[in-house]
Amino acid sequence: MKKNSILISLLLCFSLLVLGCERSGGPSSANSNVYLKQGPSLLDTALVDPVNPADSAQGISLVQVLLFNGIGTSVSDWKSLEQILRSMGITYRLVNSASLNAINSTALENFKMILIPGGNSNDINQALTLSTKIKVRQAVRDSGLGFLGICAGAYAAVGVDSASNSTAYYGFAVAQGDYLKHWYPNGNTSLIAAVSKVSFADGSSRSLIWWDGPATPEWTGGVVARYPGGQPAISQTWTGAGFVTVSGPHPEAPASWQYTAGPDPDGTDYDIAKKLILSTLNRQALPAF
Repeated sequence: MKKNSILISLLLCFSLLVLGCERSGGPSSANSNVYLKQGPSLLDTALVDPVNPADSAQGISLVQVLLFNGIGTSVSDWKSLEQILRSMGITYRLVNSASLNAINSTALENFKMILIPGGNSNDINQALTLSTKIKVRQAVRDSGLGFLGICAGAYAAVGVDSASNSTAYYGFAVAQGDYLKHWYPNGNTSLIAAVSKVSFADGSSRSLIWWDGPATPEWTGGVVARYPGGQPAISQTWTGAGFVTVSGPHPEAPASWQYTAGPDPDGTDYDIAKKLILSTLNRQALPAF
């Protein structure tokens, strides 16, 4: 009888532990360190905050873009975006996790756009404070800061708490919507990376590198491109005064990624990346379905 009581007690404790694990970190939890995106990171995702060069002599008001390269971002991805910004003549400032956590709201609002590259959205989320995520959200919604999120940056951009000034369950949640879900080419959940043809609302199509990326929101009048099968691949929306673009695939992917994803028949797609950057920076929507 005593053994049965001990067994029942152990089973009860185990059940409570399991329930506790399921509840902690769920979208209904107040814990900001929620894990939503599960999957492999890009090959060179940083686990240590980089040391960025000192700011140039030019004033912050003259710098257009904050390019995030903190913990959780792919090094090759942010460096590719850096080269694209340079080629476009767009001024930018690299901001790591510590610097983004430290920047005040007034300084943040002087920039025109923040760009969050691919990598691992869980690691990005974990390295940023609750107040930082809300601070970025408020700068987008209330002050018109543009937001471009690619893959991990897209996962971190969309959330149910976008109107809140006190809650950030996961990521920045600068745009309203359900947390983004994975999209897999042909539904093949074993794939990590691939090249997939994406159809744009202007009638064109391109083969883009996909790397564990999401389907983006079905925002009315805001789906710029669709995956095969019709799910949104790139979406845009207004959120208060700010303009948000999210992309599941990687038009900024360097050629080296094709060693893993496979050959891209139409080559690198930097022209598409440039369109997304200019559209978000200037708050001018691209053709949409």
